[in-house]
Amino acid sequence: MIRPISRLAIRYQSTVAKSASPRALSNAHVSSLETRWATLPKSDQTALIDELKARQALPWQELTVAEKKAAYYISFGEWGPRKPLYGPGDKAKVFWGVTIGIVGSVVMFAGIRSLGAPAPESMNRQWQEASDEYLKSKNANPFTGYSQIQ
Repeated sequence: MIRPISRLAIRYQSTVAKSASPRALSNAHVSSLETRWATLPKSDQTALIDELKARQALPWQELTVAEKKAAYYISFGEWGPRKPLYGPGDKAKVFWGVTIGIVGSVVMFAGIRSLGAPAPESMNRQWQEASDEYLKSKNANPFTGYSQIQ
C-alpha cells in the first residue's frame, strides 16, 4: 500500500529544507558600506561578499534594506575596476600643472634663445640666393633642383 506523502515530508526532502538558511547580517556590519569599503581588509571584503551572496540566494523579500544596499554597492559601486580615475579636484590640479609646465617651457625657451648667439650669416636670404646662382652656374643636381629657399 502506498502512503500519501504529506507536505511536511516533501518539505524535508527538498534541498531548501536541508540547507540552513543564512541568518540576516547585522545592520552594523553592512550599513554605510560605501564609506568603509576601502578601509576594510581584503579578507573581510571577501567574507562579506560571500555572506551577501548566500543571503541573495534566498527570496529577496527576506533581505533587509541595508543588505540590499550593500549588495548593490558591491555589485555596482565605485570600487575596484569601477573606481574613478580622478578624485574631486584632481582635474583642476592636472589642468594647472600642464598650464604651468607649458608656460615654464615657453619662458625657458625664450630665455635660452635670447642668450644664444645671433643666426649665422649663411642663414640670410641674400646668402641663399647667391648660393642658388652659384649652383645654377655649375649645373648642380639638375633632377631634384638646387633651390635652397623653401
